[in-house]
Amino acid sequence: MPENDLEALLALLQQSRSLDTPSGTDDGSWCDPAPYPQAVKAAQRLTKAMTDKEGIGIFGDYDCDGITAAAQILRAVRRHGLEPVVRLPHRVHDGYGLKPAHIDEFAEKKISLLITVDTGISAHEAIDHANKKGIDVIILDHHHVLTAPNAFAIMHPALSPDIPHPHPSAAGVVFIFLHALEGESWEDRDTDLALATIGTIADLVSLRGNNRRLVQEGLLALRRLPASPLKILIDQVSSGKPLTSVDIAFRVAPRINAAGRMADPMLALKAILEGGELLKDLDTLNSLRQAETARALEKALLDLRPDEKGELPSFISIASASYPPGILGLLAGKLTERFGRPSMAVAIRGEECTGSLRSPAHYNIVEAVGRSSHLLETFGGHAQAAGVTFKLKNAVALMDALEQDAQARIPAGSLTPTLLIDAVLPSSAVTPDFCIRLSALEPYGMGNPEPLFLLEKVELKNARRVGGEGQHLQAMLGPCKVIGFGLGELLPHTDQPLDIVCRAGLDHWNGKTSPQLSLQDMRVAMGTQGAGLKTQEKLSVHL
Repeated sequence: MPENDLEALLALLQQSRSLDTPSGTDDGSWCDPAPYPQAVKAAQRLTKAMTDKEGIGIFGDYDCDGITAAAQILRAVRRHGLEPVVRLPHRVHDGYGLKPAHIDEFAEKKISLLITVDTGISAHEAIDHANKKGIDVIILDHHHVLTAPNAFAIMHPALSPDIPHPHPSAAGVVFIFLHALEGESWEDRDTDLALATIGTIADLVSLRGNNRRLVQEGLLALRRLPASPLKILIDQVSSGKPLTSVDIAFRVAPRINAAGRMADPMLALKAILEGGELLKDLDTLNSLRQAETARALEKALLDLRPDEKGELPSFISIASASYPPGILGLLAGKLTERFGRPSMAVAIRGEECTGSLRSPAHYNIVEAVGRSSHLLETFGGHAQAAGVTFKLKNAVALMDALEQDAQARIPAGSLTPTLLIDAVLPSSAVTPDFCIRLSALEPYGMGNPEPLFLLEKVELKNARRVGGEGQHLQAMLGPCKVIGFGLGELLPHTDQPLDIVCRAGLDHWNGKTSPQLSLQDMRVAMGTQGAGLKTQEKLSVHL
């Protein structure tokens, strides 16, 4: 590719993703707690509790963001010589969120200050109960706010107009709180920054603005970690190479999440802080999570019932007593990814139902469930991910309401799985220099996905199926290795000219570095309009 074209492409990709560094972030203002009106009040209350040796409690969540947020607070209290009471809810036995029964547990243990992380902003009843019990509550949360509860202090980005979008995850909010508590620096700050980075990436908040700056600095902090259980976990999945945000999203976060999905989230909290055999347990649980998800997805696909025209509903809803509650979000996410429409996966337990919902970027799922709140016991979440509980007797009405909502608000043309192509490239453009310069767009994640490129009329050579069950596709395109994870079934189509959609990166093997294409999809080659840049082109590329 001519140098001018390469420069133009890189500049356009950066501009279209709003990746210019926000003014002032270079001086560390991205983690300044000042825009949070009650940050100082919260920090002073915790400082007093630690000075007076009060009973301190921490209540979190069972996902990676909640676990890494709780880990930061736990480490902070321990630095001051105290051991707090930590409670992470069990997904099945407790469900989501702080409840009055949890307050009673803390009261029995003489807790006078409770800090909630990644939860609490909708727990009005529980916090009112805490006030009656004489327990002050500090909320560090980022979830959807309807009305704020009557807590002692709240740090929530949506409650201040001075906090820019995109807002941080809970792990990010906690890291900012630590600056209010400890100042600009403290012992082993790198570990807390690494934890905040893992939680930020895992929770799929947009990696632009201050979140981008946090993750950029956090990836560097991961390389500086002292000997610790967290470093052991990182080393186990990194193969000696610096981790990227993609590595964290697909190799680190799932292991931490696996404890809350398949067992008890406290296992993950202890693993990343204490290590030992618990780190092996995370690997075991992650493998179990993968197997359970594959089985549930196979069942879900068989259960789907298209209409007489062969079309699925605008909102996909599946429910079963056999679905493990811990994988509902993964299951809904896979359905949304495959069919390009919002979905809900529901686990039925007697007369009670728990559901996880996911949606494409053009449909706000938490607002959708809010419009059906009269049918729900509880709900919460983000624009593209939400969770609900409801009575079995309301299941049909809820599914119908969500379907009608999606029909009314999503154009029919948007209900299809679509890949957004960043540019059309000639295969000759994928050089080591191109891949190195492309990495300037990292870290990748929500709001800044890895660029997708369309390569037209290419011929793949030496194509074969790889992996334990032949589930992956591997081939060569000139000097570039092509790998398509989960695309082994497409091998019969590789004996003809193809249009392929792929990501471009570098492969490090046996001391050599070469370009590698990560295949996302392909189709039989169609007519082209030349190899010029065609940015932001929507193409449905399934065969």
